[in-house]
Amino acid sequence: MTSAPALAALLALLVAGGLGFPVPEDVTLVGAGLLARRSTVPLWQPIAAGVVGVCVADWILFLAGRRYGSAAVAHPRFARLVPREHLATVEDLVRRRGAWAVFVARFVLGTRIATFLSAGTFGMAVPAFAVAEAAGTLIFVSGMVTLGYLFAHQAERIVADVGHAEHWLVLAGLVAIGLCWALRAAAGGPAARS
Repeated sequence: MTSAPALAALLALLVAGGLGFPVPEDVTLVGAGLLARRSTVPLWQPIAAGVVGVCVADWILFLAGRRYGSAAVAHPRFARLVPREHLATVEDLVRRRGAWAVFVARFVLGTRIATFLSAGTFGMAVPAFAVAEAAGTLIFVSGMVTLGYLFAHQAERIVADVGHAEHWLVLAGLVAIGLCWALRAAAGGPAARS
């Protein structure tokens, strides 16, 4: 895969994951680092694409919160992400901590969507959101892609080891099935089950 389609796919996955689709940003970014290590894609390209993809998703959430206000957090899909009893906590954090809540949410799995949408809903100033979101995103994306890049050789070794272990796991599973059948036959077969 050449760099342009790979980077476009990375961008699309990050936007989708940032908006709630079951594509974890963390895993996608580490995978981008692995891609950079194994191909001709320079490390800065997945970092740049990662920053753009994550920022786009974050800003969509923030602007949706600003546009739709309390209707955004009252939506049933949001209620699945953040139960009503936790909404007050998120609102309190965003109102009390403001930009710090946005910055920290970037590093806490499971809080990003709720915090960024709430930041818009509860009236956080655009410049404060922009600075906190940009700072958190730059650190987070750079760190995750670099981790994937630095530890690519270990990930490849783990994948190879898993491939070797699969053969033993299949054999163990077949032996276990054989033992179950043998035990069932010894216990009287189908009549023993009734």
